[in-house]
Amino acid sequence: MNNTAINPSLVPYWEDLTLSHAPTGLKLDQIQIHLDLVLLALEALTNLNSESLLATAQELNISMSIAQTFNLWRECILNPSLNNGRSGKKLQLEQARGQVLLICHLAQQNQEFIRRAVTLLEQVTFQDKDPYRTTLLGNYIEKFNDLYQGCIPPSESLSPSQLSKLASKLLVDLLFYSAPNGHRRLWIALLDYTR
Repeated sequence: MNNTAINPSLVPYWEDLTLSHAPTGLKLDQIQIHLDLVLLALEALTNLNSESLLATAQELNISMSIAQTFNLWRECILNPSLNNGRSGKKLQLEQARGQVLLICHLAQQNQEFIRRAVTLLEQVTFQDKDPYRTTLLGNYIEKFNDLYQGCIPPSESLSPSQLSKLASKLLVDLLFYSAPNGHRRLWIALLDYTR
């Protein structure tokens, strides 16, 4: 994808997302899994749906083909044919760049809500309380678990405790990705898979 195909105001962000060398197919698979999990956390927290995902892609002038390769987990449950490898197609580097910008823009739009959830998570962790006992975190973790388990084969599933820890970690990550330089933070996290 040529970067002139995106919203001109995003070109500097797009140009931030470079690599010194192209990742292998296996590394791209790992990047896709990471992006999928971040999107899962965002979907579980904000009730993100296809319409808002595509509308945001259109707003950013990101190719619809990039947005359409990024399936929401809810759709995976409703359409089990998407379950195999989530999208079933190999991620391309340009798609990863577009997905990073899409996720971070959506996170910025929901930054206050994400911040409220993270603050609450810090409070219950400090007080050594169960996050499930709060409505916001309880709903988030329960929805995260439902979406995750609905799309992952039983052989790859995590225990409830592992899922809760993963949901909490991704929630904190979303706060970082919602910052003005969040796209760089997410991209750097993905670079770990290219080394």
